Amino acid sequence: MRSGSRWADGLSVRGRLRASLIRWGVAHPAPFLNHGAAAGIGERRHDLARHDDNQARPDLAAAATSKDLRSAPRHQWFCFPHSYSYRLVNTVLDHWDLPSDGIVADNFSGSGTTLVAARERGLTALGFDLSPLSVTVGTAKIASYNLLTLERALRRVMSAPLVDSPQVPDRLSRAYTDAELREIFALLHPIRTLRGSSRPFFVVALLSAARQFSRAVPDGGWFRWQEWADRSTEIRDAFEDVISQMMADVQALNWSEGECTATARRADARQLPISSSLVDGLITSPPYANRHDYSRVFHMDLLLLGEAESDVTRLRHRSIRSHVEAKSPRGFKRLLEAYKPPLLLNEALQALPPNADKRVERFLRGYFQDIYLSLIEVARILRPGGRAAYVVGNVRHAGVMVPVDEITAELAEQAGLEFEVAWIMRERGNAAQQMGRYGRQASRESVVLLSKRASP
Repeated sequence: MRSGSRWADGLSVRGRLRASLIRWGVAHPAPFLNHGAAAGIGERRHDLARHDDNQARPDLAAAATSKDLRSAPRHQWFCFPHSYSYRLVNTVLDHWDLPSDGIVADNFSGSGTTLVAARERGLTALGFDLSPLSVTVGTAKIASYNLLTLERALRRVMSAPLVDSPQVPDRLSRAYTDAELREIFALLHPIRTLRGSSRPFFVVALLSAARQFSRAVPDGGWFRWQEWADRSTEIRDAFEDVISQMMADVQALNWSEGECTATARRADARQLPISSSLVDGLITSPPYANRHDYSRVFHMDLLLLGEAESDVTRLRHRSIRSHVEAKSPRGFKRLLEAYKPPLLLNEALQALPPNADKRVERFLRGYFQDIYLSLIEVARILRPGGRAAYVVGNVRHAGVMVPVDEITAELAEQAGLEFEVAWIMRERGNAAQQMGRYGRQASRESVVLLSKRASP
């Protein structure tokens, strides 16, 4: 029997999750909850204490970070700063016990952690992301390779003559010297002529090497400029070092052609290009509602990938509304007619102080609309009895904590899914600006586990 059917007392998902979080000692009273609401939660503690549907999982605290990825075969090729570990994916998959020929998807595939972990287990892996960088990185990590083919391609790339670097956007000219750009494009030009899986393999290697020389250094949700002397003579050595490590990873972890299917495609999580009732499990982490704009964090990588400044701006506007520059998506008006802003979201917005940035309310409302739209798609693509895991982090704006995990669980039920369990992995600090102004208040990072009702 699904855990969702065990809630015989009829409590809302909000009440179940909040009460059990308090039970586990990891919930902090939100500053916007009135005394009556808190009392109502307290009255439910005794009944909820009989259930184990929400669990403190401090054993997963390290798995909520990207630390493991930096030394793991294939995962280490290109890491995103706020990724979760492959160990978290394996823990979820062990919990589910999917069929051996199952299909696992990730609708915010990022750097491909879910895809690689699923493929290692012999599962079909389907990844989707709006960012062309994510698609390139994911495609490289999950591909099957022939080492002889890669060695031949490397000789071809390294023996190509120097070429004049094309006219580049001003940001690239500031990030690299002219001599560095000539070296980078001398490698990139022959790489773009490669075929099959070799092309994304070498593109990712070059992007990884080039990051070592970029004067635009990622810093939180932005980047900061640094200055140093020309290092163009080091670029080819750095590139070969990266290739050497990647080839060693291919020796350690590779798949035969046709062993199983794994793809990464460019697509919007709010409108996925796959059939209904296809997927056995979905593991993902949507961008946190912390105003970090990943089109800025990876701006230089996107430009080297061949995206124009206008393409990066378009990506910024089309992305999920986790930051203030993303715009409302078109074509979802009918689906949003059934959307009801969760009470906890409304309470948080009402608690924002008068001097709070007026854009915060707009982007938070939009963010949870987008989460709802993504969950509708999850409900559509999951087979009956299928499972989903959303890795989310609570956020704080103008001193007000927004319980993203609880809101996500409620939106999942609105979207037609069942809330099963919340694993509370750890409590994080807040942004330095928030702590400086309002003091420290721990923010939960959780895995919200969901399911689609099985057919009768």
